[in-house]
Amino acid sequence: MMVDASQVEFKVPLKAALEDYADRPVVLTVKDPGHRLGLRPRLALHRKGRVPATVFRSFLVNGKGRGRFYGWLPVQFEGATLVADEATAEMSADVTPEISVRRLSLLEIGITLVLRRPLFILRILRLLMARNVKGATFRFARQVDALSAPSYDDWIDAQQAAERVEVPDALGDWPTKPFVFVTIGRGTDQAVAETRASLRAQTWRDYAEMPASEAARLKNEDEQEARPQLWMRIPAGMRLAPRALERLARPFAFSSSVVAVYSDEDRVNKLGRRIDPFFKPAWNPPLAHSGWLPLDGALVRLADLPEGLDLENTPLGELIAKAATGRRGAVLHVPRVLLHRNAPYQRTMRPVRLKADAPEVPKVSVIIPTRDRVDLLEACLKGLFESTDGVDLDVIVIDNDSSDPAVLALMDRYEKAGCMRRLPLPDGFNFSRACNLGVEASRHELILLLNNDVEPLQPAWLSNLARELDDPDVGAAGSLLFFPDGYVQHGGVTLGAGTVARHSFHFLHPQSGEDNGLLRERREISAVTAACLLTRKSLWAQIGGMDESNLTVAFNDVDYCVKVRHAGCTIVWTPDSAMLHRESVSRGADNTPEKLRRFAREEKTVYQRWGDILRNDPFHNPNLSLIAEDFVLEARPRDLSPRSSR
Repeated sequence: MMVDASQVEFKVPLKAALEDYADRPVVLTVKDPGHRLGLRPRLALHRKGRVPATVFRSFLVNGKGRGRFYGWLPVQFEGATLVADEATAEMSADVTPEISVRRLSLLEIGITLVLRRPLFILRILRLLMARNVKGATFRFARQVDALSAPSYDDWIDAQQAAERVEVPDALGDWPTKPFVFVTIGRGTDQAVAETRASLRAQTWRDYAEMPASEAARLKNEDEQEARPQLWMRIPAGMRLAPRALERLARPFAFSSSVVAVYSDEDRVNKLGRRIDPFFKPAWNPPLAHSGWLPLDGALVRLADLPEGLDLENTPLGELIAKAATGRRGAVLHVPRVLLHRNAPYQRTMRPVRLKADAPEVPKVSVIIPTRDRVDLLEACLKGLFESTDGVDLDVIVIDNDSSDPAVLALMDRYEKAGCMRRLPLPDGFNFSRACNLGVEASRHELILLLNNDVEPLQPAWLSNLARELDDPDVGAAGSLLFFPDGYVQHGGVTLGAGTVARHSFHFLHPQSGEDNGLLRERREISAVTAACLLTRKSLWAQIGGMDESNLTVAFNDVDYCVKVRHAGCTIVWTPDSAMLHRESVSRGADNTPEKLRRFAREEKTVYQRWGDILRNDPFHNPNLSLIAEDFVLEARPRDLSPRSSR
């Protein structure tokens, strides 16, 4: 095995052939007293015959030059490269790093996890007790990947070291010079003093403290175009990092279209230690309206605030959402921890639930690709016709060469009753072609793609989903899907997770608290699964539907959703539409050589088409891992530039 560190190759003696390391857990140990690798090296894992050909993992090396990486290697593993952290590396050092790699037995990994992550071992055992072997295996592998995640203390030290060597642009070179008015909320004299002290330490000096009532009056005055006037409302006791105002104000200096900018945050405990980081998504109006997304300390352009708002008491999510109405991309997120609370965030609003405003019953064409498996199809159709309320249904079953007499009799019975139409789809399974065929034959504007192994858990599931598309800006909507044992099958899709995409909160229990409350929240998201995806027929035609030539089975829903967002529409996931999903039980696993080759081709297609987008899902924070589970720290964050949700 060749490990290339800082352009220097190291041969690591292994007792087994290279292929014996593929799809196995390993530990890599680094001794780098000369700090040639820096504090945040990345391990590039090379994959034979796959696109992307290289996937990256990161880990920390401490001040003494010692670091350890744990991880599960790719199936097609063919080598590794250690990439130095240029921000903190001593490239002139003449001491060669020592690197060793060895495979770990499952027993070793199990013992390590018991000692370091006992709570997660208990969760894996509960999955096994529920006979969810697939879920236990998945979560076990993700926990191995999470062993390389740093503690928050160590992560802070490494990021601060990297920031110290950053060369910021000269503030005098900014095209405009924003001025910031700061309103400090009510609190004790000590809390107010702490906030004021952090303001005095700012690198951006053009600010003044001002009550909210005066800021509201100032908003009515003409703003000088060369001097953007910005406003911040911050709770007493919250402290700003020294460059907070500078980093938050910079986007306003370079663009007149920016309405608001917010950042990540954490909390300082009574001992002065930073804890509880809150790494936020890019601008997400449903989460802002519900109060899940804390926006204290955000900067808002005064000229964009609507008239008549109570700037002192109106929730900031509501203020910013109203200021940004009709202006997509106008709210930016700086994915850096710039704010430090002195107390836990107190949410003042609850999740927003949509209400039916229109008296019309929504009309939905439902497209169900299927082959045999009478038990699944019968349960799915019964769920539609007997357990679904408030929707006018047009059901189209796309029959992919079913031969089971029971299935044929079931479809014949429903078809003769006028409940559904059956369209034949001969030859091999092609999910994209099945969906395109169904959409072409559909009678209604609203189109629901539905797997044959999905059943409703509540009568209003489809009317709730259809309500999301009452908003003309919404191009697609998806549901909360559960496995039969109650674990989460689909809580949305995170782009770039794994390589192309992965279901969010996969195999988590909804009561475990691991979702950070998001499983109870309507939210915008980058993609949803086509197992239950509602969209518009006109939009389908506009963007060309699904790619039946290159994406026959996998990632066709990801490709479609990226095209939906590329067309300027949003995608919403809602827990108000809950379903049971048996996840591909009728199609089987992708584990034969032929299926694995097909999967690799489809992965390549989507990655080559949308690689930049896949690497930068706006709704997943770049400080969090794309390999381990949803809220695991990434030792070396990805792009930390200000970002929008567009």
